[in-house]
Amino acid sequence: MSTSSRTDEELIALLCEGAQDALAELVRRYQNDIFRFCLHYVRDVERAKEMAQETFIRVYVARGRFDAERKFRPWVLCIARNLCLNELKRKKAVPMESLEEYASSARDESGEVFRSSADGPDNTLMTVERHEWLFKVLDTLDAESREIVNLRFFQRMAARDIAEIVGSTEGAVRTRLHRILRSLRDEFTELKDEF
Repeated sequence: MSTSSRTDEELIALLCEGAQDALAELVRRYQNDIFRFCLHYVRDVERAKEMAQETFIRVYVARGRFDAERKFRPWVLCIARNLCLNELKRKKAVPMESLEEYASSARDESGEVFRSSADGPDNTLMTVERHEWLFKVLDTLDAESREIVNLRFFQRMAARDIAEIVGSTEGAVRTRLHRILRSLRDEFTELKDEF
């Protein structure tokens, strides 16, 4: 059976047995998602690329500690999150790219915004203007709230998986998300007129 037809959890098990092509397949599946995830934290394209690479190095190093009862995606995002948080602590200041550069950094060579592997072909891609508007709204949130919104809506994760990554309970994540969305309604209304 080829590595492309295996589940993530099967691939990590193969990696533990020494199958290097299993790591290559995991990188292929997750490199864009991890890059975008890191970009939301560090807001620097080159640094986000480095953080994504470092995430996969850590996956390789920690492969023996992967809990087969867990899903791979929350585990790898937890690794990326910890790397990003450590980077932010080290820098103590997040360099803010212009919104245009930040939004366009998630584009492929055709100019379309990278889509998650979970996106269907019928989904409409967001324009740069809509990205700018959305990032402006998200910048009004504190770091923890922005992280939860990122995980839920950009990474399309369930509350259960978000809770695992941020070290909380599913109920607490759902409550926090509800409060965040309620507070953003006013921000959306105010900023909508600007765009």
